[in-house]
Amino acid sequence: MVSVISSPLAVPVLGPVRLRGGSAGSARGAAGLAAEAIGTAREAGCTGKIIVRFDSAFYNSAVIRTAIRHGAHFSVTVPMNSSLRNAITAIPEEKWTPIAYPQAIRDDQLECWISDAEVAETGYTALTSRPKKEQVTARLIVRRVRARNEKAAEGQGELFPVYRHHAVLTDSPFETLQSEGQHRDHTIVEQVIAT
Repeated sequence: MVSVISSPLAVPVLGPVRLRGGSAGSARGAAGLAAEAIGTAREAGCTGKIIVRFDSAFYNSAVIRTAIRHGAHFSVTVPMNSSLRNAITAIPEEKWTPIAYPQAIRDDQLECWISDAEVAETGYTALTSRPKKEQVTARLIVRRVRARNEKAAEGQGELFPVYRHHAVLTDSPFETLQSEGQHRDHTIVEQVIAT
């Protein structure tokens, strides 16, 4: 596992790294790594707000609660499930805010470049299959991208719009669009690993 420490004013640097033996699950040891990374950031002089960003492999109570316990905020991708679909469906249409990415993003599923989407926010209680003390209630920020039917016959319009959703659970103190953009920046870890 790899952690990266970054800020808007500095080049991202490699934080604590862990090797795990055998066929370990993605989240094994993640809570400890998160605690160590937050401590390393503080020791390196980070005095502002720290937001620990994770992908969906680390969507669990232990990792989220570790971030909170160490004085950081969390931002974690939520895997799609029926509870999440219901929460997204309940978001009123007028709550969706259009956004345009500063740079287009390659969508491998649609095999095209995407440069716009919509974002909305609602409250959400996550991990409800767990005991009450392990559940997490926070902001659910959802980005939706309109899915195009590339197989539709020419001139055939759509009956109703279809969207793909990407959800993030966070306690970030920043406003919705900023929080969503900051979460997408968690992919910076891949850039650091590549260099």
